[in-house]
Amino acid sequence: MDPEREDTARWLEEGRELLGMLHDEVEHLAQENERLRAELGRLDELQAVIARVNRDNDRLRTERDELLAAFRRMADLVEQIRHSRGARG
Repeated sequence: MDPEREDTARWLEEGRELLGMLHDEVEHLAQENERLRAELGRLDELQAVIARVNRDNDRLRTERDELLAAFRRMADLVEQIRHSRGARG
């Protein structure tokens, strides 16, 4: 085989190897892309859960504040009753 054909054959082989490596890399990137899409879906689900928990937390804080206000009012009334009984006694 003449040197020119040997060079061409070597270049073709190197090109095939390069294309094979690129093909493997593209497959790897496609798999990674799918994995990342799945993770993104999971993150979206978690964000929805966080939003729901935040709404529940806000609602429960409001309920807590209302209960605290009611207990404070009851404590004030009890104190008024004690005071009025003590003043009479």
